[in-house]
Amino acid sequence: MIRSAVRALALAIAIALGVLTAVLTPERAFACSCVGISTKRALDEADAAFRGTVLSKDAVGRGADARTDIRFRVDAVYKGTVHREQVVASEKDSAACGLDPDVGTTWVIFAQSGVRGSGNDSVIRLITGLCSGNIPSGNAPVILGRGERPLDGASDREERSINADKTLTRGLAVGGIVLLFLGSLAAIGIGVLWRPGRARD
Repeated sequence: MIRSAVRALALAIAIALGVLTAVLTPERAFACSCVGISTKRALDEADAAFRGTVLSKDAVGRGADARTDIRFRVDAVYKGTVHREQVVASEKDSAACGLDPDVGTTWVIFAQSGVRGSGNDSVIRLITGLCSGNIPSGNAPVILGRGERPLDGASDREERSINADKTLTRGLAVGGIVLLFLGSLAAIGIGVLWRPGRARD
């Protein structure tokens, strides 16, 4: 009887310790894990490649839409369409393979075109990360060639223009639907008032 009580107590203590360990043990942090790629492969897979100096970093969005917009002053373009001031998006957290360069540092960046954000805040933007093959150096590998001049202006000005056009188009579409609805109501009203056989006053 005493032995069974001791066993039950020992079992209860073991279960309690197991639960406490599970609750009190901090969650494991998952670090970014990717295999390094060659510069040739990085260039082949990129929609744009350039050398630029980091001007600023801005945290944008929340939750799943959180990102860091990195603004570069570009001096050489090796592939794709790149502006003198180019904004590139990256995951906000380095554990999610987001790139977090220091302001003032020069990088060779390989980026792909993609959509960032959701709904009306979505933008088509160049995207990069720790697994993109970026080089933290102003010295570009010979395989990239001499590079071309970037386009004048800033990439996000073009994005704002595109978003303004989308907003205007959406507004015109909504306005058209409202006018069509009101026109239909007016036609129905006129049809009811002027239907044949209606008794005249």
